[in-house]
Amino acid sequence: MSAALPGMRIEPSRICLGSAGIGTHISKDDSFAVMDAFFEAGGNFIDTAHIYAAWVEGGWGASERTIGEWIRSRGNRDRVVVGTKGAHSPWGSEDKSGRCSREDLEQHLNESLERLATDYVDLYWLHLDEPSRPVGEIIESLADLQHSGRILSYGASNWMTDRIEAANAYAKEKGLPPFVASQPWFSLGAAAGGPSSDDPTADSADPLRQWHIKTRLPMIPYASQANGYFGAGNVAWAKSGFAGSPERAESFDSPANRQRLLRAIDLAGRKNLTANQIALAYLLSQPFAVYPIIGTGNPDHAREALSAASLLLTEEECSYLFT
Repeated sequence: MSAALPGMRIEPSRICLGSAGIGTHISKDDSFAVMDAFFEAGGNFIDTAHIYAAWVEGGWGASERTIGEWIRSRGNRDRVVVGTKGAHSPWGSEDKSGRCSREDLEQHLNESLERLATDYVDLYWLHLDEPSRPVGEIIESLADLQHSGRILSYGASNWMTDRIEAANAYAKEKGLPPFVASQPWFSLGAAAGGPSSDDPTADSADPLRQWHIKTRLPMIPYASQANGYFGAGNVAWAKSGFAGSPERAESFDSPANRQRLLRAIDLAGRKNLTANQIALAYLLSQPFAVYPIIGTGNPDHAREALSAASLLLTEEECSYLFT
């Protein structure tokens, strides 16, 4: 599927680099090495968030600050597509909904811009929805922020599809810019439970997939590699007959995902690829634009993932993998 992200200054790479661990459990030096490898291999799309990494003592904002330092030191702001997310409730709050008031969006965006040392972000995400707030009010606020030049486009992360539809219908009615993409939980292994599911590994991917096929809204999914479930360690584990426990992402382990792993290994062998590349190719081969977000602290892993950016599987191969 060809790429189709509206409102971009430059074409984003089909693989997006996630950054939840950048600047914290991935040191600054290692973070710079990963971003250098990603950029030199053709990647230019980086995803972060205002809330990263509030779960680490003293870490809140480290991801955005580290990315900002890297961009400034490399002098490549005009060649990098930066997406960040706001509208998250404070970390540790019992309130699991978003904070989508105009005041919260202003505060989060301005703090993110300061950390990133830039005067605009290419793609601004609402990290969570605030279901009690009318979508029209939220779209009006985002449109004003876009008009100010501080964001070029905006999207919805962890939103229910009916709320995205309602927001984009409002935008169309009022002649305002719509959400240009969604950022849900979606992968060959995770099956996209997302915020509507108590179990993100439940096999509920098909309704989400069918909605994206219907609307053609681009998807920029996180956990696209099922948190390493299709990585080399688990490939060896599968080839051993699943003796013992998986090396990575035990929360993804299920009979269905073991079969998907075996089929990814089989298809990878036939194509001289890795199972991880096959898992990314599955996403890139959907009949709507997908930009998988990867997460890694290893430059070689970043290069491996980027080498999958042009891979396409047939409909039959995708069905074989996800059956």
